[in-house]
Amino acid sequence: MTTLAHRAPTAIPRAGAAPGEREAARGGPAPARAPERRARTAADLMTRSPATVQQNASLWTAWDLLQATGTRHLVVVDDRRRPVGVLDDRTIALEWPPGPLGAHRTPVHALVRGRTRPRVRGADDAATVARTMLGAGADAVPVVDHDGRLAGLVTLWHLAGLATSDGWGGPPMRSPARSGAER
Repeated sequence: MTTLAHRAPTAIPRAGAAPGEREAARGGPAPARAPERRARTAADLMTRSPATVQQNASLWTAWDLLQATGTRHLVVVDDRRRPVGVLDDRTIALEWPPGPLGAHRTPVHALVRGRTRPRVRGADDAATVARTMLGAGADAVPVVDHDGRLAGLVTLWHLAGLATSDGWGGPPMRSPARSGAER
């Protein structure tokens, strides 16, 4: 048994029809719709388990953690896992104390004391995250939950990735070591 489908004429007022609707009503191709895009949030962009260091840990411990994790940023947290600040590899290198024991005796909270403590919430959109980073002159901001505890970390790499077509937002792949001829 065969069924036959008939197209019934569709009444669309000429003045109210969009340009593609007239063709669709006549049986022509329907206009392509752009996929709906929702605003990306800090929770979409963030690294969910960033490297952390306790605020009373030594500078030596922080450097060791950076090297072990292969990251550029450490979130300094208090005992309740609330961010106190963010340290990067450059700051630690520039603030390295003199002497053989200086780094063992210097707590990381000494490096973040007196600095602004920008942070964002997971529901904040990417533009808010970018404005927060620009306002603080920071290349990374912690993402906190409703209790102020660390939920993740957003870096400039995440925002740069969002600006690309794939929206990946991760750090670049490390290039292989250069040969002696390239140096």
